[in-house]
Amino acid sequence: MSFRDAAVAWALAAHEVLVETASGYGNFVTVTELADRVQEMSGVRTDAPTRTWIDAILRKVARRCHRAGEPPLTALCVNRNHKVGDIYKYVLELAALPIPADLELHAGYARWQCYQSYAADVPAEPGIPPLTPKVAAARGLAAAPAEEKPETTRVVMCSECFTQLPANGICYYC
Repeated sequence: MSFRDAAVAWALAAHEVLVETASGYGNFVTVTELADRVQEMSGVRTDAPTRTWIDAILRKVARRCHRAGEPPLTALCVNRNHKVGDIYKYVLELAALPIPADLELHAGYARWQCYQSYAADVPAEPGIPPLTPKVAAARGLAAAPAEEKPETTRVVMCSECFTQLPANGICYYC
């Protein structure tokens, strides 16, 4: 499979993962977690280091969100240090906005927009935007989520034989 075809499959899966992430206030996903989940969901795997392809996927998701008028879901994807990093600047470029002095604060407000669109448990006003735990701790603030939420995985079942489907969604028994 070409990189272009793989990138399309990964971007579709990444959008779905980020929407699911936005469904809980304070949720976020690391780049490594996102890379693992999109490969699993799409059924398209690579041995290439994540750093060589994930930015292209996040740019595709950012363009899709911008064109569709959705909140910038890529703000939910952070590096291991819980910071958005340089890839988040692409969201600002798409919107023709200047790069703010405090990129993490801007990303926090962008995450709040994501939660407001997809989560049910969002405060009316963000006050301090939902910073990731490591960023909040570095600033001497309490992190947005008050408690750790266990990770849940969705199991997709075949509607005909009720067996668990592989990541590509095709039942090999029916």
